[in-house]
Amino acid sequence: MAAYIVLSPNGRLHDPDCRFVRDGFSWLAAIFPVIHAFFHGLTVDALVLLVVRAFGFVFLAAQETAGAGFILLTASSLIYGFEAKRRLADNLAHRGWKTERIITASSLADAEAIHYGEDDADETDDRNSRIDPDASVRPPQGPKLQFGMIDFQKGR
Repeated sequence: MAAYIVLSPNGRLHDPDCRFVRDGFSWLAAIFPVIHAFFHGLTVDALVLLVVRAFGFVFLAAQETAGAGFILLTASSLIYGFEAKRRLADNLAHRGWKTERIITASSLADAEAIHYGEDDADETDDRNSRIDPDASVRPPQGPKLQFGMIDFQKGR
C-alpha cells in the first residue's frame, strides 16, 4: 500500500486535472537527481544538487578525499530519492495547487477510483483522509495527560 497526495490546480473537489503524487522513494530521482529536479521544475533543488554533486565529483577525483566524495554523492542521491516526491508536492502547493486529501491505495488506478468515487462501496468514511484547512476538528476527549501520565484526579 502506498500513500498518494491528491492536489488540484484550483481547489475544486474532484477536478479532472487533479495530480496524484505517490509518496515514497523514487529510484529515478536517486539515480539522476539533477535531471529529475530540473524536469519537475525544482530549480533551486537542482542548483543545490548540482553544487553538492560537483563537490562530490571533485573530492572523488582526488586520491586522499575519494571516500568523502563517494559519501557525498551517495548521500545526496539517497536523500533526494527519499524527498523528491514530497518536494514536488510542496512545489505544486507553493504554485497555488491545493492539497485535497491523502489516499492509501495499492496502485494509482485504485487511488483514482477512490478519489473520483468509483469505488464507494470499498471506501470507508475516514475523517483523517480529507484535508480541510478551514475546518476545526476537535480532538477526541480522553484522559488528561500530565507529563506522559494519566491525570488520576479526573479518573479514567
